[in-house]
Amino acid sequence: MLKYLALFLCVSFIGQAQTELTYEKRIEFELKDDYEDENILEFGEMGFVVESVNKKISKSENVWRYELFNTELEKVKEKNIKLDNKFWLDETYLSDNRIYNLFSDKKGNYTILSIDPISLEYEKTTGVVPKKARITDMAILGDYAFFNAKIKKESLLITINWKTGKQKFIPVNVKDVNPKKIAVENFQILEDSKEVFVFVKVIEAKRESDIYVIQLNAEGKKVKEYNLSGRLKENIVSISASRVKEGIYNFTGTYSTRFNALSEGLFFCQVKNRKIDFIKTYSFADLEEFFSYLPKKKQEKIEKKKLKKAAKDKELIVNYRIAEHNVVLLEDGSLFLGEAYYATTRRESYTETVMVNGVSQSRTSYRSVFDGFQYTHAVLGKFDTEGNLLWDKSFEMWPSYKPYSIKRFISIAEKKQNSIKMVFANRNRIVSKSVDFDGEVLLDNESDEIETGYSGDKEKSSFSNIDFWYDNYFLAYGTQ
Repeated sequence: MLKYLALFLCVSFIGQAQTELTYEKRIEFELKDDYEDENILEFGEMGFVVESVNKKISKSENVWRYELFNTELEKVKEKNIKLDNKFWLDETYLSDNRIYNLFSDKKGNYTILSIDPISLEYEKTTGVVPKKARITDMAILGDYAFFNAKIKKESLLITINWKTGKQKFIPVNVKDVNPKKIAVENFQILEDSKEVFVFVKVIEAKRESDIYVIQLNAEGKKVKEYNLSGRLKENIVSISASRVKEGIYNFTGTYSTRFNALSEGLFFCQVKNRKIDFIKTYSFADLEEFFSYLPKKKQEKIEKKKLKKAAKDKELIVNYRIAEHNVVLLEDGSLFLGEAYYATTRRESYTETVMVNGVSQSRTSYRSVFDGFQYTHAVLGKFDTEGNLLWDKSFEMWPSYKPYSIKRFISIAEKKQNSIKMVFANRNRIVSKSVDFDGEVLLDNESDEIETGYSGDKEKSSFSNIDFWYDNYFLAYGTQ
């Protein structure tokens, strides 16, 4: 059986009259050249880079291949970079004009590659992080790579100059709190304003925690810290920041009334002049269209449950995991987009040796193992400048594979228009949607089934990715 990496040049949303997604070009690579783990890295009108690795050329080295393609899907050049095979690709970050890859091993050694996507020339720096430190979540600000880290139960950020290798440790402290009670949930870099936001969970009790937002400047110096939980009785599950203008920031995300990783609703918080102005919450069960992706019978069943709860002066609680996108800022508010998913398991058999009456015997047992995240639907909502939820939309999504880490499947086109335009792969089809800023659905199309490039081929599996590229173009890719 042959396996191909297929790429489609897609165009959508051309003018107001265009209502279909069209395919302008397709290319295929037969995956039998010993290179694997193909990854597509887009750079707008400059083209895109296909990254892959060959682990069979040498016993001591892996060859990382970077192939540049132009907007006509034509290969322009290629660069091979050899690295010790003890390194694996740990983190990737894309800026507008560079690729940043972090390679690391089990002993804390690392290599950072910074690659120019047009010339494919690269800069390389190596080093080692402190023993037992684990660095994750790479982001780039200027010449520095920022990482989330924990050393001896203490949370901190590490910055590494990707040109010189110089390291700097930024302690994450909250006033009057024991450092061992602090856990960095994640951090976010706002490149335009050169700011860093660190989202910190402080464990107050076994089932209670506070969320603090620590604002840093580009040099890692603390500017301000906010205790969001001081104004919110619920536990914050996920959070992201957006800068409205000088001195005004929005924090949006999901919350839960319980101490777990499942979300029960959305929240919207605004900070003005370094003080929390307001925080508002919205339960998933109270959203108008959150369950619209379900069959009508299931929707009716949920409505009956809501009425029963309301009769007892209680609220229906529903739990979801949500993968959030960056907030889309508008002149009169902002848009929230999140993708709902749940963890799946599979039953796996294994053989173990046991003693029965002094005699060893083999026995087959079964266990449940993690089998990836299944995505079900997405929620889109608009908040006004006061944090009021004006409208919400939900739509089904069912990717053809289950990722083992959190992924965002929906790709958003240029935002500076009169609607939000989204494209995503749904099973082996492409869905394109457009919703204006008043909540009106302008476009809701699903493509025909994607076929292979050759007649007579029998398809075993198909592609699952589509990303916004530039202008009105999208790049769809995956294996068939």
